[in-house]
Amino acid sequence: MANPLLEVKDLSVSYGDVRALTGVSLEVEEGTIVALVGSNGAGKSTLLKAIAGLKQAGSGQVLFEGEDITAVSTKHHVDRGIVLVPEGRRLFQTLTVLENLRLGAYLPKARTTFEESLERVFGLFPVLKERANGKAGLLSGGEQQMLAIGRAVMAHPKVVMIDEASLGLSPILTRRIFELIVALNQQGTTVLLVEQNIHMALNVCHKAYVMKTGHIMMSGTGEELLANPDVRKAYVGERGSKLV
Repeated sequence: MANPLLEVKDLSVSYGDVRALTGVSLEVEEGTIVALVGSNGAGKSTLLKAIAGLKQAGSGQVLFEGEDITAVSTKHHVDRGIVLVPEGRRLFQTLTVLENLRLGAYLPKARTTFEESLERVFGLFPVLKERANGKAGLLSGGEQQMLAIGRAVMAHPKVVMIDEASLGLSPILTRRIFELIVALNQQGTTVLLVEQNIHMALNVCHKAYVMKTGHIMMSGTGEELLANPDVRKAYVGERGSKLV
């Protein structure tokens, strides 16, 4: 059996004396969408930061394509193909859409595929092509999220990690963003997703992990977890729209 594209083994992370993650293990297979779900403060964003090299692990390992990348630089992570779309988007508001996208392709390897990646981004997000010369700060919330994901795509990633894709968006825009995440995955990009809209996340993912207070509590396919009465009671509720 082939090794997973990304593997986290018994990872622990602390902020000073406060333990944020304890013995977390997960696997992300190439070509899949994997969701990390759970309540606020569960450690989901910390886990993404640790995988991206933005937060130092106290113990455990992060393996990418079989290589231990736990202690290497964030630049090395991006160069290998691991790109994080941070919570809050963190765009350069006074720069144009095109300038923000160009910054996503700052590494030499990404610069060589700039035109190809730009065509891909504009194909996924036509509105960004229409707004290419406009300031990022003038985009709507949904358009800014598209730009944040598009900037990640410009890095020519193997896996895109998205932290709270639907934060602050209306239900209609949330549905649209998730449709675009599915389209991105169908083009071959692996996605690791942290999302508060748990029902939507479980509907689109191939596998999900439920986190609570820094631990993985359970895992399974999105369908399995949606059918789990404990998950439904704690996180989903009995109603919600299915993304088709």
